[in-house]
Amino acid sequence: MMKTLHRFLIALLCSFFIFFNSGTLLAETNAIDHQHSHEDHASSGLSLDHGNKWKTDAPLRLGMQSINDAVMKAAPAYHNEMLTKKDANKLSRQINDQVNYLIENCKLEPGADATLHVLIGDFLTGAVTLSNEPLSPQGLPHIVKALQLYPDYFEHERWNKMTEE
Repeated sequence: MMKTLHRFLIALLCSFFIFFNSGTLLAETNAIDHQHSHEDHASSGLSLDHGNKWKTDAPLRLGMQSINDAVMKAAPAYHNEMLTKKDANKLSRQINDQVNYLIENCKLEPGADATLHVLIGDFLTGAVTLSNEPLSPQGLPHIVKALQLYPDYFEHERWNKMTEE
């Protein structure tokens, strides 16, 4: 049942990204300031477990650390305006691969899963933009913001928190 729900959510997200990539929303989205507060994310599905961080499992920690490591590796090139289309596409594929890994392997409580899916949506949105426009402020910075939120909602011992702004 859970795999069916995850497949449905992936299909829904893919449909959204196809529409997003059509250009109709891209211009509007680029004009929006994405400086979200925790309250903004809470209204969109990010939540704590009765005031506590959600417990994680090994696949979640591995997948999230892999995304974080790949993004940290690409961040200097982005900040120096030297992130190439080839490298941006590679990073986008890495993020998508890790998101698929998370969806297939994480066994989380429903509330934790819903919170994770908000972050996954941010990763996928950023990855699509990154592939199309490597230096867009809606690409890598969008992914970084999601990575910065992750340890606020999930217990992850020894998390190598993203420090790039």
